[in-house]
Amino acid sequence: MVWSSAGMVNGAAGAGWAGLWSVMFTTERAVAGLILVTSFADVLDLIWLGEELREACGDLSARHATTVLSASALDLGPIIALQDVADARAVVAELLASVIRRADELTVDASAQADRLWLSGLTASLFAARTHLTGAGAR
Repeated sequence: MVWSSAGMVNGAAGAGWAGLWSVMFTTERAVAGLILVTSFADVLDLIWLGEELREACGDLSARHATTVLSASALDLGPIIALQDVADARAVVAELLASVIRRADELTVDASAQADRLWLSGLTASLFAARTHLTGAGAR
C-alpha cells in the first residue's frame, strides 16, 4: 500500500472486527508517518491520536484475539515529500472516517454490551480527533 492508494484500504481490510482492526492499524501507522514530517507546533495532537489508535488496536486485540489474528496488517509507508503533509492529513482524516463508520456498524451488530460501550467511546474519541485534524489542517 502507498499513500496514494489509501482509499483502497477500506476494501482490502475485510469485514467485522478483523476489518476494524486492520483499518485502525493502518491509520495508526499513517499517523506515525505523518508525525515524522509535521512541525513541532502541530505534532502533539498527532502524537495523542497515534496513542489513542495504538491503545484501541490493543484493546480490540484483547477483546477479539482469534478474529484479529486473521486481520491484514497494512502500512502506507513514509511520506515522500514535505509538501505532501496536507495530502497526508487528508488521507488520515479519510482513514479515521472509515474507522468510525466500521465501529458504528459493529455497534449495531455487537451482541455484548461491553463491546457496544467500547465502540461508542472509540467513535466519540476518534470523531473529535478527526474534527480537530481537519480543522488544524485548514490553518
